[in-house]
Amino acid sequence: MGRSQFILVLLVILLVAFFWGMQSKLLVHNPSSSPVITLPSEITPFPRKLYEATGEILLIPKRPQRIISQTLATDEILLAICPLERIIAVSTLALDPQYSNVIIPARQVAQSMGDNVERILSLQPDLILVASYTRAETLELLKTSAAPILRLTQFQRIEEIKNNIRLIGYAIGEEQRAADLIAQMSSEIQAILAQIPTTLQPPRVISYSLDHYTAGRYTTFDDIVKLIGAINIAAEQGIEQYAKVSDEQILTWQPQFIISYAQLGEFDQVYQQLLNNPAIAASEAGQAGRIIIVDNRYLLAVSQYIVKAIKVLADSLY
Repeated sequence: MGRSQFILVLLVILLVAFFWGMQSKLLVHNPSSSPVITLPSEITPFPRKLYEATGEILLIPKRPQRIISQTLATDEILLAICPLERIIAVSTLALDPQYSNVIIPARQVAQSMGDNVERILSLQPDLILVASYTRAETLELLKTSAAPILRLTQFQRIEEIKNNIRLIGYAIGEEQRAADLIAQMSSEIQAILAQIPTTLQPPRVISYSLDHYTAGRYTTFDDIVKLIGAINIAAEQGIEQYAKVSDEQILTWQPQFIISYAQLGEFDQVYQQLLNNPAIAASEAGQAGRIIIVDNRYLLAVSQYIVKAIKVLADSLY
């Protein structure tokens, strides 16, 4: 190899190493990277202000009377703490039986809609509730309205869900109803925990969907598992958020319980589909029939309805 060829090869290796390093940095999840909205230390009359970590201030000039919710999480919270006459629209998911826990009250709201910005703005809302996963182009168009936009960004822990309830309660002037809902959540969770035996070894579990995804650290699933004293194998193995796992990993990790989800009426079907996977069938959980199917509406919830998932898992594991 000549000198010029050697230098060219060396340059290529250095460039590959540089870009690989940059990619690795981009793939590292920073759970604190999203803006966090904080409440003031005291409850104040309207106008009210909410503060983001970015330094931005959300001003809500008066007690909202025409509120629009654009996510299922805010639908479920809002419909629990706000009089229906003050809600003029909810998301289309609020009426989806596969995911929604609030179909009945949602039907009493005047409208449901997707992210059709023209329709949203035509209703002249005085508060719009969105989330960090709301499409960026939709959010930018909504900002052309004079309506304040409350954007929730934290959904990874049960305490963050409680804080979202506080934020919405403060933003709409229903802080007492919000506090009551949080107290109800806490009471129900304590009752569940009181029934868990303290003398047993922590069960080793993994979440697993039909498309081969599992939930690691920085997920509500991991927070539930830790809360009820179990071990999330995916988190133990260093997985963050959601990632695909291979058959080989399932067989190596040998979970005692495999946890998946389905909509009502499809539990048996999903159970059988999981067992049709040879790796699942050969695992300790599969051979012992310890596959837990949880209702979609509970396990995927990022509202107060997550308590139902906590109860199902605690009852099933212990």
